[in-house]
Amino acid sequence: MTNRTTGHDKKAQAETPGIPGFARFPVCDSYCNPITDTAPPGGATPEQHRLSRRRLLEADQHLSGRDREALLAIQRHRYLMTGQVRRLVFTDAATPSAALRAASRCLKKLKELGLICTMSRRIGGVRAGSASLVWYLSHAGERLLRLHDHKPAPVKRFFEPSPYFLAHTLAVAELSIQLAELCRKEGITLAALQTEPECWRSYSEHGAHVSLKPDLYAATVSGEYEDRWFFEVDLDTESPAKVVEKCQRYHRYYRSGLEQKESGVFPLTVWVVPDEARKTRLTAAIRTAFDKQPRLFAVITGEELEHLIRYGGDERTLC
Repeated sequence: MTNRTTGHDKKAQAETPGIPGFARFPVCDSYCNPITDTAPPGGATPEQHRLSRRRLLEADQHLSGRDREALLAIQRHRYLMTGQVRRLVFTDAATPSAALRAASRCLKKLKELGLICTMSRRIGGVRAGSASLVWYLSHAGERLLRLHDHKPAPVKRFFEPSPYFLAHTLAVAELSIQLAELCRKEGITLAALQTEPECWRSYSEHGAHVSLKPDLYAATVSGEYEDRWFFEVDLDTESPAKVVEKCQRYHRYYRSGLEQKESGVFPLTVWVVPDEARKTRLTAAIRTAFDKQPRLFAVITGEELEHLIRYGGDERTLC
């Protein structure tokens, strides 16, 4: 929800095509072809980067501020493409091409140090060049980031993600990046931006502890208005009934009052969908399921994100 007097509280740019099933969400990386097979990650594997603490400390001394920002960005989003790292970290370059070259040099350095790895299959194919690479932290990279926060590094092995999981994770990262870019462009303050699992919310239901798991949480401030948002990225892979089922969890969390006690308002839950047809189906399903109940949801396409953040929800999107 929000403190605007309209919209949420009435009743209580693309450089390349989009990813499969999310084609109309404006992105700046090549998501155009699905990942149809699995294979071990390309290049060195995390298991090959079992660096000693001394080697990690030596690598840490060679990292610049931008190197650390890139590592933290990849850790935060789990998987990132080269172009996404460029837009997150290298925002002050003279041109986008100069920023991409700087990002590529940075990522190459981090890979040579054994701190990050790439997926074996590019998104968009080989012709997309370095921008089609997908990066993730190696175990050594996780351990290096723990040198300063003194938390134990997770003990885990790499497993190739499913095509859907990877596509969804990259789409959520893209939404996060677009929110940051939009706020910079419009002079809006991005007061909070939480990715998973930081954005998850725990509450009690029939005596059991359960979790609500949005894809993303954000708080924006524009002039006198502060808006809070839960985001769900929909790739048109689930039935409307499944979406309504998750909306019911949001209603149960809303009735717990925990979020309102913490921040004074309940965030608007925004389903970002691939096209108008999907928007029409989900809007109808949610409105039917929650008739005469607080309007906690909005369904938008990617092209409507800017209007939503600038002006809040309206009768066409709220349900």
